[in-house]
Amino acid sequence: MLTNFDIERLCHKLDLDIVGVFSKDELVKQPRQLGGYYINLADSDTEGSHWVFAYIYSDDDRWVDSDDDLSSNSDYKKTNALYFDVFGVGMPKAVKAFLKPFGKIPCNNREIQDINTTECGWYCISCHYALEKMRHKETYLEDYEKYLGMWSDDPKKNLKLLRAFFKPL
Repeated sequence: MLTNFDIERLCHKLDLDIVGVFSKDELVKQPRQLGGYYINLADSDTEGSHWVFAYIYSDDDRWVDSDDDLSSNSDYKKTNALYFDVFGVGMPKAVKAFLKPFGKIPCNNREIQDINTTECGWYCISCHYALEKMRHKETYLEDYEKYLGMWSDDPKKNLKLLRAFFKPL
């Protein structure tokens, strides 16, 4: 399983627009900015267990400065967010509350990773990489759907696909 330090190091190496790595209970203190949020579903006072990924984006300007603070309500109108969990389960309350200003949040709803494996951080990084570096469509949502479509319904096959994804990087 990747640590928060591993995720930060890999994101910087891959030149990904990472806002930060947080435990779910730390989100309440974070400003909402464009970019990737790596969220551990354990609270900050316990050891981490599972990584998920949230991405705040703007299709109006896919190159907008990621340091823009989205604290004013008018800024939310031009931004969206999406949520990725390799187990395909719903968002925890803390994450849902953090992303609430963005309205309905697209989430994957199928199991991509086997529950008995520990590659969740790698899948989150692959999602982030696909959104920022493998742009194929006009919108982030279309790219997110394309990313989700690359995975098999067989989590064991997906582990091979994940390794192949990172091999050229």
